[in-house]
Parts: sequence; C-alpha cells; structure tokens
Amino acid sequence: MSNLEQQLYFNLGEKEQRVFTLKDITNILNISLQHARKLASNMVKKNVVERVKPGLFVRIPESVILDKHLYKEDAVLIAARSSEESFLSHYTALSIHGLAERYVTRVYVTTSHHQRDIIYHDVHIKFITVLPNRFFGFKGIKYSNEKVNVSDQERTILDIINRPRYAGGWSEMISCLKNLENVDWNNLLSYIKRLGNKALARRVGYIMDHLENVSIPRKIKEDIKKYSGRNIYYFDSTKKGVFETEWNLIVPQIIQEALHAY
Repeated sequence: MSNLEQQLYFNLGEKEQRVFTLKDITNILNISLQHARKLASNMVKKNVVERVKPGLFVRIPESVILDKHLYKEDAVLIAARSSEESFLSHYTALSIHGLAERYVTRVYVTTSHHQRDIIYHDVHIKFITVLPNRFFGFKGIKYSNEKVNVSDQERTILDIINRPRYAGGWSEMISCLKNLENVDWNNLLSYIKRLGNKALARRVGYIMDHLENVSIPRKIKEDIKKYSGRNIYYFDSTKKGVFETEWNLIVPQIIQEALHAY
C-alpha cells in the first residue's frame, strides 16, 4: 500500500471502524472526493478493503488480509452505514432490542430516500422507504463499538404490526412481542397519532391489550379507541376472521391463536 493508503488503513484500525464511506476517507485524509474514490479503488484492487456498493467499503483485518474471502463483516454495521438518513428497523431492531426469536439473513433499514437493496455475501439488506414525516422514532446506540441508529422499542412495535412480513409474519411477530418487559405507553400513543393510521392504531391496541406480559393502561387503551373512531376494520388483507366487539376488528384465527399460544 502507498503511504496514504496505509495512513487510512491504520487510522480506521485504531478507531476500530470496520465499515467506512468515501466521506470518511475525505475527513480522515483531508483529500478531495475524486482523490478518495481513486484511493479506495486502488485499495480494493489490493484486497485490503472490500467494496459493498459504490461509496461503501469494509476494511479487511490484518489477520485475514492475505485471503479476504475468509472474512465477512457484520451486515448490521454495513446496513447502518449504507445511507446517511436511515435507521435499522423491523426484525433487525427486534434483534438489537433483545426481542427476536431467531437469527435471520436479512437486515431491515428504514430510510426517507429510495435505496437499492444490497446483497452482501449471504445477507440481504432490505431498504424500506417512508415519507419524510414518518421518519422518526429512532435513537443512536452503541453496537459492536460503533454508533448505529435503530428504531426505539415503541416505533419498532408499530412497524412490525404495520408490516408483519418484515418480522417473520404474524405468529413470529407476536412471539417476539411476548418478550416485552415494559413499554413507554405515552411514547407509543404519540407515535400512533403521528403515523396517522387509524386501522393500525386499532390493530396495535388489540394486540397490546391481549399480551399477558405487559399491561396496557386503561387511559392509553381508551385514547387509542377514541383516536381510531368507530369504524369496523379488517385486521389484514385476508378480510377473514372473528369480529371482536371491543375493538371493532375482524381478527383472523392465526392471530388469535398466536396471542394465546404458550
């Protein structure tokens, strides 16, 4: 490696930064973006870094630098650095919060701008685009010595109930929610109103009301009912199930069974 390449390589190593961007290179070396591109390209050719997508790279550790194909970075770190305006979400957020039931080879990222999915080795990094006014409810946490943005617990609850296919389906999603130990109910209610989806509000209320591991406060329960109105909603697109009078919901059998399964 050239002197400049070595400077970048070992600077990243000292900071324990395993995933980096062109912007990181320009900041560390104080060089132009064009120069950073050329430098990164040369380092890829020398097998000291791996390109994940244009502008996003993985630093290959010294211990495996002679055979980079033996090394695979944590895809969560790659997903976290793949877009400036994004946060880890859905089943990935469940895993980070310690609520997930199983390991999956798919990482979910919510972003306010369209992004093309990334295939990194055997992991699929899936981008979910939301409108700018729905880009909220996340926080920065320390993950594997790096800071990543992840949806907080309450936003994660809403996301997986809204799109259960990104959490393994209804049964898997409800099993994960049974691992909840506490909920910031005021935060949850605030997010429900910010999302502005009354059918989702009703589904969230029904599920949280039927979980045995957490107890939804009466006031929150009544506020959700008041906000969601008196219309009758189907729980999902199947439009089949049993009518639950308290929540004005037609609930599929699979959801009722998942809620009462041990």
